[in-house]
Amino acid sequence: PAVLRERVTSKGGTTEAALAHLAAAGWHDTLLAAVAAATARGAELGDQLGKD
Repeated sequence: PAVLRERVTSKGGTTEAALAHLAAAGWHDTLLAAVAAATARGAELGDQLGKD
């Protein structure tokens, strides 16, 4: 994915600016936490459905 992004992102362009902002804001950690929360909730829902 990084190679593709580098090939299609213009130097100094809008996408580069947006990606720099996301990186500075720690978006990767936020995304991982969101996926973990969804996974945990999915397990809870699965447990509830299994009990019915």
